[in-house]
Amino acid sequence: MALLLIMSSTAHNSISSLSHKVDQSSHISTTRMSPWQYIYSPLDDGNGKLDCKPGEFPKLSFGVELEFSLAALPFNVKDREAPDGREMYGIIEEEGGPNQPTVQLTLSLLLKKKGDRNHATQRHISNTLIKKGIRAIGEMDRVHELADMPLDRWIVTEDTTIKHPPLEGLRTVYEFQEVEMQSPAYLMTEGSLREVQRVCHLITCTYRTYNGPSTGLHVHVGNSTRAFTLETVQNVVAILFAFEPQLDTLHPEHRRKNGYCLPLRSNSRLALRMLEEKIDLRDILDEIYKTTSINQLIKLMSASDGSGYKMGVNLENLLEPYVDERCSFHRPDNDLKKTIEFRQHEGTLDPEAVYNWAKVCVNLVEFAQEVPTPKLQAWLRWNINQKVEEYPAVAVLYALKIPRCALYYEKKLAERSKVPSGP
Repeated sequence: MALLLIMSSTAHNSISSLSHKVDQSSHISTTRMSPWQYIYSPLDDGNGKLDCKPGEFPKLSFGVELEFSLAALPFNVKDREAPDGREMYGIIEEEGGPNQPTVQLTLSLLLKKKGDRNHATQRHISNTLIKKGIRAIGEMDRVHELADMPLDRWIVTEDTTIKHPPLEGLRTVYEFQEVEMQSPAYLMTEGSLREVQRVCHLITCTYRTYNGPSTGLHVHVGNSTRAFTLETVQNVVAILFAFEPQLDTLHPEHRRKNGYCLPLRSNSRLALRMLEEKIDLRDILDEIYKTTSINQLIKLMSASDGSGYKMGVNLENLLEPYVDERCSFHRPDNDLKKTIEFRQHEGTLDPEAVYNWAKVCVNLVEFAQEVPTPKLQAWLRWNINQKVEEYPAVAVLYALKIPRCALYYEKKLAERSKVPSGP
């Protein structure tokens, strides 16, 4: 199979579709009626208004992490595909040309070569963004900076968990780089989402990229420079635990069975406790609200080995300083990044997909912050045992007051149901 076909036929990397999607992503018509459009929400006051005070909470912040494989060629290797306007040469080698001599590589030279190519790739991508007026820097160039430099740029780095596409014999021709791009922290505005879309569009128009099953899209949601209250985080966790089966349907099967985005209902310490003590699903919500500190809640929602980064929703960045049983003081490694990390989404550079999932994550936390907790608890207890067919993900999104995204996913789920699953 030709490389170009693999790179461009992937759903999230079609250049022909990206060129017009970027301008339509947030303009989905809301005039089409949905059977779930007027479903009850605990934010409703019964008189057609919201049961919260407008403007009581400041805008939330968010950031994204984009993971993908990038194909490139050394200067002395001929491209087997016809030119398509995207760059292949000069990405992994900053110097040299088509006539540079071939060198016999030892192990130490191979390791140095890999490091050099990672550095060159990071610098190439960051320069691509800088030329378009987007602040960026490669991770390997940050070692020359002061430690307190502002985190207001895209950071291009490497993710060694990314697996290259199965290209059989072509693997020996194309050099694949495992790329992760970390956005700066943005305030949640349409302008911020547009800039993220612009970066996605720029990358897919400039490079041949591939999003395989090992890549993910991670969204971090923060409360600007402030920490979230315990009540807000409890509400977020309760919503996600109650409606995890529904929200999982928004993602492909390989993300639901992934060791780096484990389900809360089956792999968290709370889930294991529920099984061991045979706690009813409705009563498990009480265990979430019984926690008396952020750290206690984080521990409850971590994996059995204590890690949070393996879960579909990672709370580890919210960890607060604490004193252990030996009276030793512990301060979190990153005390500035107070975010809830959503790790469920598959890897993609599709501007429309990134826009809608980022909006869902931020709006879900915003809902948890604004909703009256007693009304939320009653609503969750009433619906936690609902089957997905009876109360689908689209209904959840409408209830969470995210109608535009609900319409987007309603359309996506309808399209997916029409695709044959196989022989």
